[in-house]
Amino acid sequence: MEKAAYDNEKLKRIVSKRIALFRKKPETARYQPRVSSRHVYGLYTETSVRKHTVKADYPEPAGGTDQAPNPIELLLAALAACIEGALYEFAVHEGLRIDSISIEIEGELDLRGLFMVDDTVPAGFSGIRYSLKIESPEEEEKVRTLAERVIAHCPVVDSLIRPVNINGEISITGTEGNTDS
Repeated sequence: MEKAAYDNEKLKRIVSKRIALFRKKPETARYQPRVSSRHVYGLYTETSVRKHTVKADYPEPAGGTDQAPNPIELLLAALAACIEGALYEFAVHEGLRIDSISIEIEGELDLRGLFMVDDTVPAGFSGIRYSLKIESPEEEEKVRTLAERVIAHCPVVDSLIRPVNINGEISITGTEGNTDS
């Protein structure tokens, strides 16, 4: 989509309406995103998100075919996209002009956790660093304050720093050739 073709006024109306509605009727703010994923082959998977397909794979040295980012890279991509999108959305809402936003994010991982080599080593990130670059003709302090507020309220950031309950069920069905029964 061309940058000039984007309708900032429409976005501003949407954000304003949502904020007003959520203040008046907090129950309407409940959102339950859902995805459905399937293993395709090797380490390659495809996940359906609304009408989109998100592909994941691993690089060849890790046993994949390098057809797509790996899941932990997608987590970093989700973090970057959440910060950039929310920053732009709220800059428009608050009437601040933003000419460009870019972010570099790097995570640190000890693969001994993933490979179950050492149970004292977490399987996930031990740290994540970002470098957010914003071009704006607005007063620097206003833009910085907004960026800090957005990062503090980004649902991906919040989901990474706050303990989140994860629960589910595992269902196993027999397949042809299974001799364990």
